[in-house]
Amino acid sequence: MRHPSHEILSAYVEGAMDEPRCLLVEAHLALCPTCSSRVAEDRGLGSLPPATLHDELEAPPFHRVWAAVEEAITRRQRPEAAVLPPDLLAALPDSSEWQWHDIVPLRVRSVLLARDAETGSCLFLTHFRPGGAFPRHRHLGLEENVLLAGGYDSDGLRVETGDWMTGAPGSEDMPRTDPDEECWCLSRVEAPGIEFLPDAGDGR
Repeated sequence: MRHPSHEILSAYVEGAMDEPRCLLVEAHLALCPTCSSRVAEDRGLGSLPPATLHDELEAPPFHRVWAAVEEAITRRQRPEAAVLPPDLLAALPDSSEWQWHDIVPLRVRSVLLARDAETGSCLFLTHFRPGGAFPRHRHLGLEENVLLAGGYDSDGLRVETGDWMTGAPGSEDMPRTDPDEECWCLSRVEAPGIEFLPDAGDGR
């Protein structure tokens, strides 16, 4: 699993970050016992923080998350609510109020969850259906991602559940899921955001 830097985790403990990054770190902590332990140590705690106290913590995050998604669908609940860690979900508007936007019709959709008024950074949740691809784009501002469930490939790089990924300003990528796999990704994007490239195609 890929992790945020020690500097990011220290800033989280000190409360020295904006809300979108704080929520992104908490999403990673909910999936990563290693970083949860580091945060607990930095706080001088003898146990994991409440956001990471889950039954069956030793179970692979992929199976735990998708079991919750399948249960939500069975109960006719919104699957996106099952994907997000409960403490993070509680800090957001009710999922029934989320305004989803199609990035690629029937393939990739995204919703703005939070925006920091001071820094301008935004937190997005993106859902990739099987065989979906986010159009090739360039990062104009820093982008940080946590894979909540599933995985994708981007220019030869494989990204799995729980991974913390960074897109530096000026870098490009085009995340794509396999034909039999879907993916949920939480992203913090700093201004001025991203730029879709002319040759991106429709991602199908």
